[in-house]
Amino acid sequence: MGATNPEAVVKPVIEDGSGGRINQTGFKLQPLLCVCVCTCKRPKSLRGALQSLGALQLPPDVRVAVTVVDNDPEGQAGRAVVESLAGEFPLPLECLLEPRRGIPYARNRCIHAASAKNADYLIFIDDDEWVAPDWLTRLYGYARFLGGSAVVSGSVISQLPAAAPEYYSMFFSRRRRKTGERLTYCATNNVLVPMGIVEELGLRFDERDPFAGGEDVMFFTEASTKGVEIVHCAEATVYEAVPVGRANLRWLSRRKFSVGVTLAKQKLVCGRSRAGVLASALFQLLTACASLPFAMVTGRRLGSRAWLRLCRSTGMACGVFGVRPQFYRVVEGS
Repeated sequence: MGATNPEAVVKPVIEDGSGGRINQTGFKLQPLLCVCVCTCKRPKSLRGALQSLGALQLPPDVRVAVTVVDNDPEGQAGRAVVESLAGEFPLPLECLLEPRRGIPYARNRCIHAASAKNADYLIFIDDDEWVAPDWLTRLYGYARFLGGSAVVSGSVISQLPAAAPEYYSMFFSRRRRKTGERLTYCATNNVLVPMGIVEELGLRFDERDPFAGGEDVMFFTEASTKGVEIVHCAEATVYEAVPVGRANLRWLSRRKFSVGVTLAKQKLVCGRSRAGVLASALFQLLTACASLPFAMVTGRRLGSRAWLRLCRSTGMACGVFGVRPQFYRVVEGS
């Protein structure tokens, strides 16, 4: 083998205390924000997500790079989208292939990619979302306001298909939070994570159940239990279009069951006893069963809500016994 080219060696960096880093030569680098998007068989929505990222108003004095992790080793539709946009994309854009199928594998690949770039912040959005023009300025600006060491979670606004019943909005809308509200966990659908805490705490997404879902909740729950602040920024907004295939009671039922399983796992990790979590789940299950007949007579809106509560509490009870749902094994293409 030939000698290593010294110019190709990545020089170690150290934190400078103000969000940027300093390399071995003493040159101060602007903070690097690595925006990551995991995708699998959804080229249309991925294109929309990337086009919105290309139209961003960038924060001053930072570097921004976009990484797409394609989790479709056969079709690689995500790679095709990236290649079609790369020539005119205003930011550094790359596509990495993660051949192991499952969301936690793809998200851990994002961590590896950000670490390889010596990124200061890792930012996640989903491939079926698009961002507001000032999204990154708001998200990063608030992170710097907090000192740069907190996880910052932004807002996600869902848009239902026209064919969906109007009352379905309550099943897809998220709780409205105020800027500055402290959280015990969040999701990866709009979040900024300081890479320093990821590296220091050795945080990774749990790969044991790659199709179950909820590994992002567990990731941030672990961070919170280890003393990491998670703070909401309401002004940092992304949008998602709910596909027709999700705007139905069958999909919502499976989703709520999966959420219940994750909730049980989260409570156990946070120190609740199995008996206590099971008792809480059974109480909620009995309450949902008792209210379901009346709610169904009252109308579809209340009946659907009672049914979904029953699904969640059932999932929570099953989660105590280690049930592993396969909610994300089938990918909805778009």
